[in-house]
Amino acid sequence: MKSGNSRFSETLLSQLSYCLFISLLGVLFFANHLNNPFQFDSVAYIVNSPYLKNPETLLTAEFWQKGFLSRGLLIMSLAINTYLDGFRPFGYHIFNLAFHIINALLLFFVLQKSFRRFGMEAMGWGSKRIRTVSFFSAVFFLCHPIQTESVIYIISRSEVLASTFYLAGFLLFQQLLERPSTSRLQYGLYFLVIFLIALIGFSAKQIVATLPAIMILYYLCSCPERSPALLFLKKRKWAIIGTIAAVASFLFYKLLTDETFLIGPSRPEEMVGRAKYMLSQPNVIIFYYVNKLLFPMNLNIDPDIEVVTSLVSWNFLIPLLCIAFLLLCSLKVFKTRFIFFFLCWFFIILSPSSSIVTLHDLAAEHRIYLASAGIFILFAFGVSQVVCKCGETQPLKISSTLIFFVFVGVLGIMTMKRNAVWQSELSLWQDTYQKSPQKLRPLINLARAHSMEGDSDKAIKYYQESLVKGPGVFATNYNLGDLYLKKGLVTEAIRHFQLASRIKPEIPESFAKLGEIYLSQKYFKLADSYFKRAVELNPQFAQVFKNLGVVNFYHLNQPKQGLAYFTRSLTLDPDQPEADKIRELLAQSKPG
Repeated sequence: MKSGNSRFSETLLSQLSYCLFISLLGVLFFANHLNNPFQFDSVAYIVNSPYLKNPETLLTAEFWQKGFLSRGLLIMSLAINTYLDGFRPFGYHIFNLAFHIINALLLFFVLQKSFRRFGMEAMGWGSKRIRTVSFFSAVFFLCHPIQTESVIYIISRSEVLASTFYLAGFLLFQQLLERPSTSRLQYGLYFLVIFLIALIGFSAKQIVATLPAIMILYYLCSCPERSPALLFLKKRKWAIIGTIAAVASFLFYKLLTDETFLIGPSRPEEMVGRAKYMLSQPNVIIFYYVNKLLFPMNLNIDPDIEVVTSLVSWNFLIPLLCIAFLLLCSLKVFKTRFIFFFLCWFFIILSPSSSIVTLHDLAAEHRIYLASAGIFILFAFGVSQVVCKCGETQPLKISSTLIFFVFVGVLGIMTMKRNAVWQSELSLWQDTYQKSPQKLRPLINLARAHSMEGDSDKAIKYYQESLVKGPGVFATNYNLGDLYLKKGLVTEAIRHFQLASRIKPEIPESFAKLGEIYLSQKYFKLADSYFKRAVELNPQFAQVFKNLGVVNFYHLNQPKQGLAYFTRSLTLDPDQPEADKIRELLAQSKPG
């Protein structure tokens, strides 16, 4: 018979082995993405971000306080990468992958506590089975291809980072529930630490706001049948159900009929208004998210989702009934509330981005990063139950374990292939365009990718195609104008820059480009007017101030004005390519 110390050492060694294996699998399945370049919004928010030019100014408590509700922690994490290693993507990818692996490890421990809390040991589950099922659930979470977008798409680290704090806070809450006796002071300290963890995580992404609901539901679902909390709920269940139904109906009605209710109106750049967004989400959850979790093929950074416009649409009613059926079935058919809790885990954590918060895209795979854990847990749990019902023979155990590892291997290979799609802008948007040929954004980004690769003919072809679908897009007209200008097609370039300036008159670059064209054509007064419009919109536009200096000093016979523009340009950008020539001109022009 083994002593207590021996059992403890054996358990510890087993836990460490599982943790090491999870970490190695994470490195194995994601290592091929570490040199992938910045993609999509990561270029705009990292490489071209004016704030990250001086990252040390962002690494302060003052900045975090000011930017707390604007994902300040996410920006600070990017600033740390920039401060340590500039704009090399490798460090940013390492950061994302490290936290993804940490999340899988945290989930492994959360699940072990969950299985014990829900009484699986009383149902015949031994410690080894609990660890094994927890391990496979964590591995599914780790290596499923749908996680690629959250891990590789650097700006999606908000999901990964917030999930770390979410799981850490929930694990601490589980630890509190396991304590045999706890004083009020200890309870207070525990909840204070959980609150601080959640508060920090909230500054990465607001999904952490659902943590209190998850903790309350976990406590209620895992309570014994005769516990005071459950007895109270059972005694007043109809009153509680009625109150919840009335409040939910009122909120739903207000949210659908009043764009300004709770969170204000939808922004103009959003794809649809709040009502259409909310009506579309049940369909997105069931027929896109759940479908991709169970059958992870044809993953897409920009999926083409049908917009639902009516309450009586089958695309709204059928998925809504499916959700209700799943939740009701989990309560009535299965004997454990474990299944109900982790189904609710999926829906509750997903709820901020799939309900009242109107986002630009109807669906995005990175939004189900942490929510997906609920489905993976139930899948591993279900398979384990089936295997046990088939018998406890050693050959069956070995074969089922092998099947699990083969399944993990297949998922891992699919993840590695998905990682490879992100190896360049061109490969990413070619893949997206093939899967969403009717959408405008993949077409525009594919044209841009060809332009970056130096294939201007293909870029022009795709930009022209995108103009047919969306003629009023600034980026299309501006980029097309730039390509025509490089090819010497000046008339076409002027036409598209003028269109771009009318579509978004607040953007100075269109006016700057028109000024440069008219300067080259010796229409100096016209060039001067466009340059002046550009610096009115952007008083920090050093290149345009230099061009104004050239126009006024050399061509409009206004030397004093020209010298003033040259001085302003040099002040804004003292290291510009022609800085020495400007200094020499200014020195020669000084009186005496």
